[in-house]
Amino acid sequence: MAEPLSPRNSEVARLRALARDRRARHEAGRFIVEGIKLVTEVLASDLVVFEAYADAAWEPPYDFREALRADDVELTQVSSRGIERIASTNSPQPVVAEVKIPRTQWSDIADGASLLVAVDLNDPGNVGTLARSAVAAGFDAIVCLGDTADPFAPKVIRSSAGALFRVPVIVERDVADGLAQVGERGVIRYGTRMADATPCDEADLTGPVALVLGSEAHGLGQAHADHIDSWLSVPMPGETESLNVAMAGTILAYEVARQRRSAGS
Repeated sequence: MAEPLSPRNSEVARLRALARDRRARHEAGRFIVEGIKLVTEVLASDLVVFEAYADAAWEPPYDFREALRADDVELTQVSSRGIERIASTNSPQPVVAEVKIPRTQWSDIADGASLLVAVDLNDPGNVGTLARSAVAAGFDAIVCLGDTADPFAPKVIRSSAGALFRVPVIVERDVADGLAQVGERGVIRYGTRMADATPCDEADLTGPVALVLGSEAHGLGQAHADHIDSWLSVPMPGETESLNVAMAGTILAYEVARQRRSAGS
């Protein structure tokens, strides 16, 4: 049996870069998934898993070994210090997987698809939570525009609870072009704001929609208003100034799902 990879091994250094550096991920076209639950989920998805790496001191369960074998994925042993070096958290998981970033194109998104669009949302936890909510509510794809956190960063993957393995993800740096592309998918682009907007429970959201969510600090901004077809707000009868963007997006996504279920669509 080969010796476990040491912390100084070049393979460990490469995996560490994939876990920490957006440019390294996208240049290589690969990202890291951490933890037995998420690795098992990505193995069950349609994504390509290149290899898995486990702490040499950890004994993988039988079902996990079978999942690797079914996907023809090799399990390489790494020293405990090596796993600590790769990990993106202070409490490392015993196993990680190296996965191919899916290169979704605009042409892959069907006309009339329901989209959740994040614009300049740079908090990874919010991006992952929104993706999880959107997938649970039946949305068809996630679109990340501008300075939105990398959807393939470890914290986003963890926050999404694997939801990003199950839908197409578009990453586009040019916000104006991205919003224009969304409009060409035959959907109504709904932005969110507090004033001069229709309460979400009074709007007809049964047709093809794109929920466009801007940063908590600045919202969508006037520069992007021309690419919004209509504005929604979340009714707040209680005494609070605003909602976290992930919470507001979740409410809106489930309002879309509620209306469609009621309409039988």
